[in-house]
Amino acid sequence: MFNVKRAHYLLLMALLSLMVRAADDFLSPGLAPKDIQPPAAARQALQVIDLRTPAEFQVAHIPGAINIPMPELEQRLDKIRRDTDVLIYCINGSRTRQAEPVLYAHGFENIYHLEGAFYGWIKGKYPVEKGGIRQGGW
Repeated sequence: MFNVKRAHYLLLMALLSLMVRAADDFLSPGLAPKDIQPPAAARQALQVIDLRTPAEFQVAHIPGAINIPMPELEQRLDKIRRDTDVLIYCINGSRTRQAEPVLYAHGFENIYHLEGAFYGWIKGKYPVEKGGIRQGGW
């Protein structure tokens, strides 16, 4: 006999496990916002790539970041330095998860994701830049 309460419980547990897994299913190691140096000091040690759309980038982005929208990533790999660590981010981590396998497949080994994504950066009241479309390298 079918137990509705048990079925609801199992469905709830499955959904919760997916939500927990989603927070940790990045391929790259994470960097916490508090561990990211100010842009001027970090330019030699960290390249920051914003994977969001140009419109999202113009609203606000991490200081010093360059904008390479996720759909353009493979065509613009030449804008990403291979001689330094690379931090990638988007608003909630979904585009970051899409970008990781692309970057790893093209030989990038120094990739990090922003813990908490850009939403966490904003929520933590870390500095942002507004406007401009920085599409080149440093």
